[in-house]
Amino acid sequence: MSADSQAARKSSERSPLVRGAPVVRCVLEAALAELARAGYGALRIEDVAARAGVNKTTVYRRYPTKEDLVRAAILSMHGGDHFTPPNTGSLRTDLLEIARRMTAMACSAEGQGLARMMFIEGPDSELMAIARSVRESKEALPRSVLEAAAARGELAPGIDAMLLFHVMISAVRSKLLMDRERVDDGFLTRLVDLLLLGALAPGERAAAARAPTAAPRGRARSAERRRA
Repeated sequence: MSADSQAARKSSERSPLVRGAPVVRCVLEAALAELARAGYGALRIEDVAARAGVNKTTVYRRYPTKEDLVRAAILSMHGGDHFTPPNTGSLRTDLLEIARRMTAMACSAEGQGLARMMFIEGPDSELMAIARSVRESKEALPRSVLEAAAARGELAPGIDAMLLFHVMISAVRSKLLMDRERVDDGFLTRLVDLLLLGALAPGERAAAARAPTAAPRGRARSAERRRA
C-alpha cells in the first residue's frame, strides 16, 4: 500500500461512519480526491472507501463499477445551482450567469484536478469518454435557456442558438486552460456582448448578411469545371 493510501486510511479511521445522503456525498468527494491523486487508471474502490470512511461494499452497492463511480462523482460537481437553468428574463444575463457558474466550477480544486487528469489521460481515454457523456447529458440547461429566449423573441429566425453556448464555453476554457489567465466578470461580459451583438457596426450587418458565403476551394473549382 502506498503512503498516500495509508494516510487516507488513517484519516478515515478518525471519521464517523455516516449513512444515507451524507455517505453518498462523502464517497463522491473521496472519489474526486482519489481521481486527482491517482488518476483514472490507478483509481481503486478500496482507496475511495478508505478516504470516505466507509466499507468498500457500501461503495459497490451504489456504484457497481469504477465507471459508475467516476461518472457520479463528475455529475456531483454539476449539482445544486450549477445546472439549474437561470431565469433572469434576458438571454444576455442568463448567458452571463451560466458563464459565471462554469468559471467558478472550472476554477475550483475539483474542476482543476479533473481538467489536469483529462489532459494527462488524453482525448481517447475512458475518463474523457465519461466526461463527454456527462457534458452531453447536461445540454438540457442551455437548450432551455435558449428556447426561453426564442419564445421571448430575442433570437433571430434560423440562428444556430446552441453555437452561442458552445463558442462561449470554448472561449472560457481556452483562456483558463490554454492561456492560463484569470477569467473575470469584465471578460465574461465582453464575451457575451460580442456573441450577442457581433463585431460589425449596425450599418454593416445587413450588407454582411446579404453577401454570398465563399464556397470551399475544391467545390469552387468543381463548379468552374462544370461551367466550362
